[in-house]
Amino acid sequence: MKWIVGGFSHETNTFSTIPTDLEAFKARSFGLGDDIRRNLGGTRTAIGGFLSVIDERGDDVVLTVAASATPSGKVTVDAFDTITGYLVEGVGANPGADGILLSLHGAMVPDHTDDGEGETLTRVREAAGPDMPIVVVLDLHSHITETMVEKATAIIGFQKYPHTDPVDRGVDAARLIARVAEGTANPVAALEKPPMIPVCGTCNTEFGFYKKLWAEALRPDRPKEILASSLFSGFSYADIPHMGYAVLVYADGDESIARTEAKRLADSAWDGREAFRYEPTSVADAVARAREAAEKPVVINEMADNPGGGGSNDSVAVLRELIAQEVTSAAVGTVYDPEVVEACEKIGVGGMIRTSLGAKSDDMHGDPIDIEGRVRLIYDGSFTYKGPMSQGAPGSIGKAAVIDVGGIQVIACSHRAQTLDPEVFRSAGIEPNDVDIVVVKSAVHFRAGFAPVAKEIITADGPGLTSLDLSIFPWRDIRRPLWPIDED
Repeated sequence: MKWIVGGFSHETNTFSTIPTDLEAFKARSFGLGDDIRRNLGGTRTAIGGFLSVIDERGDDVVLTVAASATPSGKVTVDAFDTITGYLVEGVGANPGADGILLSLHGAMVPDHTDDGEGETLTRVREAAGPDMPIVVVLDLHSHITETMVEKATAIIGFQKYPHTDPVDRGVDAARLIARVAEGTANPVAALEKPPMIPVCGTCNTEFGFYKKLWAEALRPDRPKEILASSLFSGFSYADIPHMGYAVLVYADGDESIARTEAKRLADSAWDGREAFRYEPTSVADAVARAREAAEKPVVINEMADNPGGGGSNDSVAVLRELIAQEVTSAAVGTVYDPEVVEACEKIGVGGMIRTSLGAKSDDMHGDPIDIEGRVRLIYDGSFTYKGPMSQGAPGSIGKAAVIDVGGIQVIACSHRAQTLDPEVFRSAGIEPNDVDIVVVKSAVHFRAGFAPVAKEIITADGPGLTSLDLSIFPWRDIRRPLWPIDED
């Protein structure tokens, strides 16, 4: 059999002023044809999962495009048309293929539509015709629309946050599409969307209410006809009508079973929604707690400036507090500031730098800080993910520099990237176990890689586009009421 494979992923923060153009995809991950296998074959990604099943079966594969950009503002029309164009071209050139496997995100918002994945699937479906199976893997932070469900044969969402399971969902998708193509499975969908949007920091699947909801969705005694159940927590930084929690269930040829199960799971989430409440911790309190901790290292995650959700990656709120509280053993990863990286290059390793760092992208991430420190390292910022997330895949923060500010090792970078793997520090010559406090810009993903390092994890709230206080955002287009933005 022959399968067409492609990927197009972006999580769009519509409040971000940073446009996501084609260069943004090329800066993070962009491959065509055989480059996809070289980059993603054998990795713990959804496409890695597709390829493992295809190779195991001895089937043929047509590799189109695999593109992913760091979360930021809306995707430009040029970038959207270019990348979907590669997908459509690959489908059109292979009319005899048995099916299409796509790794998308689910929360992409281009300039010209508020339903990026719906538009992508519409174009692919038009090229493929009505009968070719299309099975899609999505991030669990997705906006699920009727268009997406209509155009895809089946949609399978990640089950883990941190996202340690994309490869497993890729395997599930590849096995399901084979059954559909062989005529032994007939996915019938049911979609339920209770009027709620849990903030991402409360949706860890390693503990808490969301873990319980997933246990219910995947319970061993669920109806045997169910082919896939997905609980999409949604992405809470997109001002679009279909933003919010979603339950999507596929049953084998039986809409009634799918509908009953989807409603059951949606009701469970709605009835227990108070468990998604979030209690903030100030930056000052987070640093004070970390200083006083009996065991080190302590990991502080800077929640509101998470580039994995569209944060600018250049807040220096936690760094400012580390200096104010006279911390002398810490590592901060990372602060986006290409100007400072360039200045460090000119000064050279070992030289002293006096400069203004951070908070230059917008007015949502606080103020810059004046620092004085020694340039300890200048490097290309590349690394390989070794933790449970994206294991084996290449990563990059672009040209980078390490500045020692009174014992605080600050990584300044020129590409935005979520700090979800200790390799971000180790590639900079910093061993996280050797410092007292490790600061990362991440909401939840970092837990997968840093839990074995951290003696304690403290979430710090500060300024930024990924704040868990959703009341600060100027909502215009979301459906209303939507809990907890609108109370009962």
